[in-house]
Amino acid sequence: MKILISHTNYPSQFRRIAPALIEAGHEVVFLFQNLEWHAPKPRDGLRLIQYQLHREGGSEALHPYLRRFENCVLEGQAAFRAAYQLFEGDWYPDCILNHVGFGNGFYLSDLFPNAKRIGFFEWYYNSRDSDVDFLRRGSVEPERAMRIRTWNAQVLLELAHSHVGVVPTKWQLQQFPDHLRSRLKVIHEGIDVGRLASLKLQPKPTFEFLPQNSNVEILTYVSRGFEEYRGFPQAMEAIAELLKRRPNLHVLVVGSDVVAYGATRPDGATWREWALKELSFDLDRLHWMGPLQEEEYHKVLSVSQVHLYLTVPFVLSWSLLEAMAAGCSIVASATSPVEEVLEDSHSALLVDFFSPKQQADAIERLLDNPDLAARLSKAASTHAKAYSHEIGLASWQAIIESCG
Repeated sequence: MKILISHTNYPSQFRRIAPALIEAGHEVVFLFQNLEWHAPKPRDGLRLIQYQLHREGGSEALHPYLRRFENCVLEGQAAFRAAYQLFEGDWYPDCILNHVGFGNGFYLSDLFPNAKRIGFFEWYYNSRDSDVDFLRRGSVEPERAMRIRTWNAQVLLELAHSHVGVVPTKWQLQQFPDHLRSRLKVIHEGIDVGRLASLKLQPKPTFEFLPQNSNVEILTYVSRGFEEYRGFPQAMEAIAELLKRRPNLHVLVVGSDVVAYGATRPDGATWREWALKELSFDLDRLHWMGPLQEEEYHKVLSVSQVHLYLTVPFVLSWSLLEAMAAGCSIVASATSPVEEVLEDSHSALLVDFFSPKQQADAIERLLDNPDLAARLSKAASTHAKAYSHEIGLASWQAIIESCG
């Protein structure tokens, strides 16, 4: 089959799906706007088409509720115009697989009306029992609730033209209205469980900034961006407390000092700047690793004794599943997406998202109790096998083959 994949970023969630489809003998074109900094070199047979928006959206003249929708329209226009070269070259996809939410798939059915559509749906916006009211610890004011509801316009527009939709987790499925869930299948794209499971079986790598003695304790925290959605403020408070309690503790923090999800600070400071200004750290034992390529990131997981993961009720991070597969002992927030994959006192210690003290106490408990840490990490790594990329790819390929 001829398959057109579209995402605003290359390769994102399709990093394993695209090569697997080529391996299965399909012709694959990937349509995208941005090249991710860690994107691998595309394999032979994968054609890339990059598009650019002709102008910025979000004009002040627009109603505030509609600014995000205008950005989606502009994204859809740009994707359509770039894909037109396929149409002119008499290349017509049998199947279009696209990420939903940014608008890049808006108009692809107008260009290729006979193609079956598979939508990858990450999120349906809600103002109750979800991320926004959780973070506010209370109800959302009517103006914001109406704006949040309007953001679903782009999601619903694409769902209407999708033959089938995919969501990565049951929790994300539950964000959609009941009557729409039958249109969606739960398929996680998967992680490299085999490689991750081997990390702690290999000789431990050395980091030049860590003391080379057996007394060193290592805590890891990983997040694409340092932000409220991933509990960065609470994590930093817990880390500051632990560094005072435990003189042999070193903390490896992986990620970028940006906000990927949610709002930035109103004072203009980044969250790392806030942490360094407001909290007291032993900076010789707090190591900012920055964003890492996969090999270096795996080295971090391989030396982790305890891994801290926090999230509001939102999209689950790959990093948690990867830490599970790598056999890390985990302290995580007792929030719905986490509770889908981890069970308190069985495969992790789950704590209050808003309580740095609980987080610090739970981390200390694992550091002081290697037998407990080992039992939890073994259970977590066993459960992570359900999220192997082999399982994910098989499910994706079955759906795609049904379009033929």
